[in-house]
Amino acid sequence: MRRIRIFALAAVVGLMSATSFSATASWQGTWLYYDDEGALVGSWTAGCRELDGRWGVETQNKVFIQGCRASS
Repeated sequence: MRRIRIFALAAVVGLMSATSFSATASWQGTWLYYDDEGALVGSWTAGCRELDGRWGVETQNKVFIQGCRASS
């Protein structure tokens, strides 16, 4: 009975760790903000350490690009 509890606890901890890792990884990326005419007017990069930052204005017309990469 004790082995089953240890195995169950290990499975729960492993599952929670995997879920936590995937949730953290999915947040890394950049929001790009566009005006009504489709021109880029701002961006917000989060979860990418030294690449994090904001510029411009936030609008309702936005797109999320997942992952960290230097802007070109």
